[in-house]
Amino acid sequence: MNSKFLLLIVLFFVSSTYACESVNTSKEKRIVSELNNSTTIDVSDNHNVKEANITFKANTIIEVAFVSLEGGKEKQIGMEYFPKILPIAAKYGGKMLGSLQVTAVTDGKIHPQMIAFFEWPNLKEREKLLKDKDAKKLFPIRDDAMTFFKQAYYTVDKDVTVTFKEGKTYEFFNAWLTPESKTALPKYFKNTDEVKKKYGPPAFLANLKPLKNGPKESYVLHPHMTGIVEWNNTNAYYGLIADPEFKKHEYLLNNSLTRIDMIHGVFNFPPQ
Repeated sequence: MNSKFLLLIVLFFVSSTYACESVNTSKEKRIVSELNNSTTIDVSDNHNVKEANITFKANTIIEVAFVSLEGGKEKQIGMEYFPKILPIAAKYGGKMLGSLQVTAVTDGKIHPQMIAFFEWPNLKEREKLLKDKDAKKLFPIRDDAMTFFKQAYYTVDKDVTVTFKEGKTYEFFNAWLTPESKTALPKYFKNTDEVKKKYGPPAFLANLKPLKNGPKESYVLHPHMTGIVEWNNTNAYYGLIADPEFKKHEYLLNNSLTRIDMIHGVFNFPPQ
């Protein structure tokens, strides 16, 4: 049965123990109420398996944040930063779409704890938030709690709805390509299609186009290719790359890349 649930921001940045605690203090109840109009998610129960839909919309800017927090400061972010910053962001059309809890980094240079998805009407509105006097007062709270932070910005040509399922693992990758990738990547995908069937197969859910001429800050990533892939689990990925049949064609992938960040995670569902 489909229903609309509040996606508590607290759950994006707290430990699993804290996430399981019931919201029962007056302060927590107030925070839930304040977040109600700024962060929601569609959740359904399909044969007792939770599913959540995120729609990446054309003509918007998709912001993805890769974040790690200092131990013990999860509540600082969950209780003092997000409940205050999200209503301000909403004034400029910004909203949080959802997040992944990182379970494994299978390749790459970054090792975040969390991947969070945001939507903006355009970059000008994002800049307005950064200049907002009330928002500026909150940024030190965020910065004090973070030990790692990267961002990237994307678009899509048409609306893309991704269904995240309980019990599945989701790979988010950023790839930096070589000139050879124009011919090598199509061969790689074609030649490995059959062997992948033994390991799920993995499902390519979304292709995000890295934004050209986007923000230039040092913490902003600028890949050439980005996607979301559904796996049964991370072991399936490791099984695939160890398969002799896959290894015959792995050179095509290697020749296509100068760098790839591959991060596995599970979707953060709201409590029930």
